Amino acid sequence: MNNYLLIFLKSVITYFVLVLTARIMGRKQISQLTYFDYVVGISIGSIAGAVSIEKSINIYEGIFSIIIWGLLTILISQITLKNIKLRLWIDSEPLVIIDKGRVIYKNMKKAKYNMGDLLMQLRVKDIFYITDVEIAILEPDGKLSVLKKAEKDAVTAEDMGIKKAKAGMMIDLVLDGKILSSHLVLIEKNENWLIAQLKIKNVSNINDVIYAGIQADEKIYIVTKQD
Repeated sequence: MNNYLLIFLKSVITYFVLVLTARIMGRKQISQLTYFDYVVGISIGSIAGAVSIEKSINIYEGIFSIIIWGLLTILISQITLKNIKLRLWIDSEPLVIIDKGRVIYKNMKKAKYNMGDLLMQLRVKDIFYITDVEIAILEPDGKLSVLKKAEKDAVTAEDMGIKKAKAGMMIDLVLDGKILSSHLVLIEKNENWLIAQLKIKNVSNINDVIYAGIQADEKIYIVTKQD
């Protein structure tokens, strides 16, 4: 009977420790499960399970281990907010899987992502023809983001004989105060042009820009620290 009581008490304590740790770590653990988050979640859950059942594991040592894992996750999250390269290395980066109806196989191979996975995720989004896709991006959490071609949208403009505005992805230009020069090359622009565009929006300091991107219609979208 004492054994069951001990397991009960240890389970209750570790339960509330896990709830508190999850709250401190933030919603990202649930809403955007990347490889890093998956490893952390599995590890913390395993520790909590072992602490609850194993008699040889001291509950205080187990709680200390959970706290260390939680604090490390928070610390790394804070560091990656400032370091884009480290963030991409830990969480991986989005990969273009389809571009203008053409599958980019080398990116699929890089992500160990097969055609069966691709077709299944397209069908979930009610897309049955790859040629209907303007662009599809495999996100770090494994989800597929898809932009259909303008003429293939529901109640299609093609059927109604109406020409729609050009569709396209927003291209990132600035992340956390860092100019993405390689993306500027894609749109055939330079840093001077970008600085000028920011000044038009009354942004004089690039360090104040959390995010800046250009839409398909060439409008600039900006998020600053003041927003």
